[in-house]
Amino acid sequence: MRFIQHCALALTVSLLFVSQVFATDWGSLLPEGNRRAGTPDVVPTQKVLTVGETLVLPLPGSKSYRCPVEVDGDSVRIVAHNPLESVTLQGVTPGKSEVRIYRKFWRDPDVADSYQLIQVLEIAVQSGFKESLLLEWHDRNEQTIPLPVRKGDLEWEGNLSRQGQELLTVITDSTEWQSLWQSAFGATAPEVDFNKYGIACVFLGFQADWLYGIEFAEPCLEGGLQVIPYDLIEIILELEGPFRASGQYHMKAYEKKSDFGMIVRKGSCKAQEQKRDLLPE
Repeated sequence: MRFIQHCALALTVSLLFVSQVFATDWGSLLPEGNRRAGTPDVVPTQKVLTVGETLVLPLPGSKSYRCPVEVDGDSVRIVAHNPLESVTLQGVTPGKSEVRIYRKFWRDPDVADSYQLIQVLEIAVQSGFKESLLLEWHDRNEQTIPLPVRKGDLEWEGNLSRQGQELLTVITDSTEWQSLWQSAFGATAPEVDFNKYGIACVFLGFQADWLYGIEFAEPCLEGGLQVIPYDLIEIILELEGPFRASGQYHMKAYEKKSDFGMIVRKGSCKAQEQKRDLLPE
């Protein structure tokens, strides 16, 4: 009889524990300000980035949960993603993109219903150039676009394309590479081994405020990113009137580093800047 009573007591405690687990408010695991997350009416957060600017978002991952991220639109790109810790986004071309962050229990089946939406960001990306009075807009679709000049085995540049918007990105798959060449030059892209390389691409677009030479510097590793720095070298002109935006561009392949995302960034690597600061006057 006493044995039966002990069993009944143990069963009651177990049921109370299980009910408590299922009654847990999992929204409380999220950072402050995200308590509405996980419901169908998640309120989007508005963000504005400039082309080339990055945004690091912490993720509420844990040993039990990972946080997948998806981007809808071409203006924002995921450059680094640790599903348990953070995601790094970069604005790559003017426009708007929606970023959706989910949470998924690692034991759940990989079906749509197992992904819990916890955060939505609506990101507007703006050009780094301001429209200049020196520029004269024109229709590139009516022009003959020359093919890019090949500088090395996997390096191309030029001064004329149909890529009207500023574009700053690293291409890591053949589909995107072919799409860029078709839209910008109306041509088939050269073959690239994207298992080994990523292509750093800088297109200034039609809104560039001057003629520039685009120069890449040696890449460096910062955190979980392989940073490919570039700079703009102003070309001296003597003008008697407006000139047409030329849409200068430069594309160059860099070997991928295992477990490192790739990003193009204007300026120098932080380590190089610190080294210069230490040099005597």
